[in-house]
Amino acid sequence: MKTLIACYSYSGHTLKVAKKLQKEIGADLTEIKTEKDRWYLLKILDSIREKKATIKPCQTDLMNYDKLILCCPVWAGKTPAAVNQYMFDLKNIKDKEFGVFITSGGNRSQKATIQMRENLDLQGMKFLGQMRLITKDVENEKYGEIFPLFAGKFKDPKSENSKNITE
Repeated sequence: MKTLIACYSYSGHTLKVAKKLQKEIGADLTEIKTEKDRWYLLKILDSIREKKATIKPCQTDLMNYDKLILCCPVWAGKTPAAVNQYMFDLKNIKDKEFGVFITSGGNRSQKATIQMRENLDLQGMKFLGQMRLITKDVENEKYGEIFPLFAGKFKDPKSENSKNITE
C-alpha cells in the first residue's frame, strides 16, 4: 500500500504539513510547481476561472501507487491552476484511492475540496477523506485531532521507504 503526496504550496504552509504527513505515513512526496511564476492576484483569478497552468515535471503516473493525497492552498474557494493541471496530467489512476488536504486563510468554504473530489471521482478514483487546516494553525503547528485521523487512512506499514520524487 504505497501513497504519493502531491503538493502545491505557495507560501510554504501546505508543504510544511505535507512533509509532516509524509513522515507520519511513510509516503513519497512530489512537489507541483509552475513553469512560470505569476503575480499572486493573477494566480487567484486563474483559480476563480478554474484555469490550468503549465507545471514542471513531477510524478503524475500512479502506476506504482495505491493512494494519492493531493495538497494545496485554497484561493477564493478554488484550487490553484497548477493543481488543476496536475489533475489533468494524472495517469494510471482508475480504482486508486485518494484524499484531499487543503490550507486556507480562514474561509470555511469547501468548494476546493469538492472541486478536487469531483474531478478525481470522474476519473475513476475512490475518495477516502479530506483535511483542512487554517494557516494560523499551521504556523503554530496546531493540527488538532483531524491530522492523525486523516493520516491513519493512508498509513503505510513500510514508512521507512518514503522519499522525495521530482520526476
